[in-house]
Amino acid sequence: MATTSPFDFIPLNPRDYLVLFSLTNGERHGYGIVKEVEEQSGGDVRMDPSNLYRSLRRLIQKGLVEESEIRPNEDSDERRRFYSLTPLGREVVELEASRLSRLTEVARGRHLIPDSQGAT
Repeated sequence: MATTSPFDFIPLNPRDYLVLFSLTNGERHGYGIVKEVEEQSGGDVRMDPSNLYRSLRRLIQKGLVEESEIRPNEDSDERRRFYSLTPLGREVVELEASRLSRLTEVARGRHLIPDSQGAT
């Protein structure tokens, strides 16, 4: 079987990036992912459950996310499924974050968005 490179996944679909990004601080269940995506996007992106689970299935098939067997705590509802990044998934989200950072710097250089001090 051929080794999969993180570069094979770049550029990521924006919603897939947000799902992967939401898992960078550890395992989350579906509702936790939805809330994290909404928070990190400043409310611009809202994921309904069907879109979320479609994205998760695709990311699992690609080997970027896995369903966790271990629950973060004993109080967790047995019905909740928890998800985490695979090592490949972490590499991919880091690579995409770097790519987006480079594009952001180019946009700043072209005065399309303010620099870090607020000047355009």
